[in-house]
Amino acid sequence: MRELRRALSRLAVVAGVVVAARAGAAPMIEVSITAPDSGNPYDVYETGQVATTPNSNPDGTPDGTFGLSSVGYGPSFNCNWSITVNPDPQITSTFTLKNLSAVTQTFIMNVTLPIGSLGPTTVQNGYLGDPVIGTQYTDTSGDGDVTLWTVPGIPFYQALVNGAVSQGLGSFDPSAGPVPPFPGGLNANGGAGVFGNLLPQQLWGPLTFGTASGNIRIHWQFSLTAGDTVSTKGFFQVEQVPEPATIALIGLGLAALVAARKRA
Repeated sequence: MRELRRALSRLAVVAGVVVAARAGAAPMIEVSITAPDSGNPYDVYETGQVATTPNSNPDGTPDGTFGLSSVGYGPSFNCNWSITVNPDPQITSTFTLKNLSAVTQTFIMNVTLPIGSLGPTTVQNGYLGDPVIGTQYTDTSGDGDVTLWTVPGIPFYQALVNGAVSQGLGSFDPSAGPVPPFPGGLNANGGAGVFGNLLPQQLWGPLTFGTASGNIRIHWQFSLTAGDTVSTKGFFQVEQVPEPATIALIGLGLAALVAARKRA
């Protein structure tokens, strides 16, 4: 029994070291934005893999998350983006993108977080839209009209694990016509600066999947009218489900410790 207690104590120390290492490591992220139908090869913004920085509570202590924010530019867009990640892993992606061109353009944005292998079973969940404003599309061109479309068959928000789609949310166009433009979509009109909102926040999960490995990603894809702006937020989380054998071993270990303490 004494040897079992020593072994369990060593296991607890190792687990504590692993947790501390995970909490202290700054996760790497990658952000890319493109305007694929602009015809301009320079309409690309890519950060490459960059390190995040620890976020803090109001009292200055680390809150366990990491973040990074910047402005991405291309000839057809500028985009204020802010990313928060957690080693659990999870991604929160917030952005405001403006179409700088004189025509409706399609934009693609990817936010990628490398991860270790999780599994064999994972639980995944996420959401589309800020809890207060949802997804907001605004006439910043001053022509009194703004429309946000999605590409047929490709939702506005997609959550992917190592390139495979787990979930998609937000289809703003029921048609199957060419891009651009579509009839329909999300539209607001009636005066300079008019805006519209997609509400309420759209949630998905928790859903059970298999192994997660390589990376997790939020993929944004949409078309937006000339000179106008869209703002939104998305979240994606993956959690490993412990194997039954692991749970059973932990239970046996705890039971052994309790028994040993009662005998002491």
